[in-house]
Amino acid sequence: MPSKRLGLAGRLFILGAVAALLISTLGGSILRQSVRDSLLNSHEQRLEEKLERIHAGLFRAPEDGQIRWLGRGNDEFGRIFSGWYWQLEQAQTLLTSRSLWDSRLLTAEAVSIGDSPLQRVAGPQDQSLIGIAQAIEVDGQPATLHLYGPAEEIGTALDRLDRILFTTQLGLLAGLLLTSAIQVRLGLRPLRRLRERLGRVREGREESVGKGYGPELDPLAGELDEVLARNARIVERARGHAADLSHALKKPLSVLHAERSIQEHPLLQQQVSNMTQLIDRHLARAGSGAGIIRAIAVGERVAALLTLMQRLHGSRALDWQQNIPADLHWRGEATDFEEMLGNLLDNAGKWATSQIRIGAGIEDSNLVIDIDDDGPGMSPAQLQASMRRGQRFDETVEGSGLGLVITRDIAGTYGGEIVLSASSLGGLRARLRLPA
Repeated sequence: MPSKRLGLAGRLFILGAVAALLISTLGGSILRQSVRDSLLNSHEQRLEEKLERIHAGLFRAPEDGQIRWLGRGNDEFGRIFSGWYWQLEQAQTLLTSRSLWDSRLLTAEAVSIGDSPLQRVAGPQDQSLIGIAQAIEVDGQPATLHLYGPAEEIGTALDRLDRILFTTQLGLLAGLLLTSAIQVRLGLRPLRRLRERLGRVREGREESVGKGYGPELDPLAGELDEVLARNARIVERARGHAADLSHALKKPLSVLHAERSIQEHPLLQQQVSNMTQLIDRHLARAGSGAGIIRAIAVGERVAALLTLMQRLHGSRALDWQQNIPADLHWRGEATDFEEMLGNLLDNAGKWATSQIRIGAGIEDSNLVIDIDDDGPGMSPAQLQASMRRGQRFDETVEGSGLGLVITRDIAGTYGGEIVLSASSLGGLRARLRLPA
């Protein structure tokens, strides 16, 4: 199955989400690196201060020329395995802090930390140490002084930093996503209003989409109104041309039909009659669905048509009954509605014995109008034939006339249909179904 394409709102939200994710990730990485460098620099300064203190306590003994350290024995370097260690390396001499006890630091295996002068090395108890090495002179004698402290302090600070950054980044990302969603919703609101207004135009509740959608969409709304107006002019002109052509053809056909020479030839008379019916049918089809779409009160229109039918079939004592809700409406062109209902009512009036019943309602978002009569109805074979796709009622149902064909064509213009079935009154039920 083809995958559904994302709409404009979805694409904008995803672009915003990706941008927010990239910004928060990049910003978090830069911030973490900056704080990490700051922590390392701070730790480096701390080590340098301690290294200067150790350097100040070193001296060269006059009795043997060996380097000694004059320092306190109760500080961090005097407590055994305290985590703070220093080690002085000379060509032939190795001097260590008391905290190392009888161990020594493998300074040759130290690993540099990034671009900083800091180094990482394993301590006497395999703990991780971070320190620095500095070339010094003790009473003119060159040496290298290594000073290391526990790396746990830096690791703990970085872990705490990572937790803070993760929480902050997560909150920032959620805020950016929420802001992106609000921005998309507010930014597309004029487009939704334009769509709703265009829907009301299609349903006949408005005649134009108008303006007031912002400087970006107002030109589009103006173009839509111009297209709608142009199409209305073209349709109106086409309807006028069709009507003019119909009238121009029907007059010569009427003259031919009245000619005695034509009347003496039933075949020619039938062909002239068929041509007249075709003109009427295609004229109705050309005009259907092309007028002004507006809400039509179904009950009022049916009542007006019943008044006309009672006069048209006044010679017969027919009982016309209707049961239509007063608030029932249909959106379409008034002339089309009257044409469809007029044909169905007239057909029922021709075939009914004494009673005709009209009912209407909404079923599955469709307007359904049922016209029942107590006439002879149709045989099962005729009813089955009437349901065939493309089957003409006037070709399969005797006496159905051109009105049902025109009604079917107009209903099809709106996406509707006509269904014929047996009526509970004993005759025929004509059901007109139109999208509400």
